[in-house]
Amino acid sequence: MSRMAPLVVGLAVSISAIQPVAQACGDKFLMVGRGAKFQRAYASVYPGKLLIYAKPSSDPKAAIRDPQVHKALRQAGHTVSIIEDWGLLEQAVKTGPVDIILVDAAEASRLQPVVAASIAHPDAMYVAFPSKQSAAADKSLNVRLKSSDRAMKYLDEVENVMKSRSKHTKAN
Repeated sequence: MSRMAPLVVGLAVSISAIQPVAQACGDKFLMVGRGAKFQRAYASVYPGKLLIYAKPSSDPKAAIRDPQVHKALRQAGHTVSIIEDWGLLEQAVKTGPVDIILVDAAEASRLQPVVAASIAHPDAMYVAFPSKQSAAADKSLNVRLKSSDRAMKYLDEVENVMKSRSKHTKAN
């Protein structure tokens, strides 16, 4: 009997070590492939209507033309419209409610009169493309986005603008 006790204890310990009976809270998320999908976890507190002017001549690798950025904005709860023609952009701003317009910083001089004539007075978010002309425009326009930025940077900046818009509308 005295020889059998250590054998039984050893067997019980080895079986419990091999196959855990129950997992504690959160342990299942530590297993490979079972964690939360963070791309789907981001939800905007202030969803808005975005208009993206992505002219066909712009860099196809730029984030403003990247379908993954558009998808991330939609998954966060924003309504996103991509326009490639300036006339359609002007018409969309005049006819529909728009909160934010994402546009190349080089188009700022063309966009400002369109925004001023709009009833909704959307905020313009300028995206800097790498060029000598845009470097000077970046300083005067307070450009916070670059064409090479990742989707999370775009989400953060859009969220900041929508937050300030909501505070502004509550104050009025």
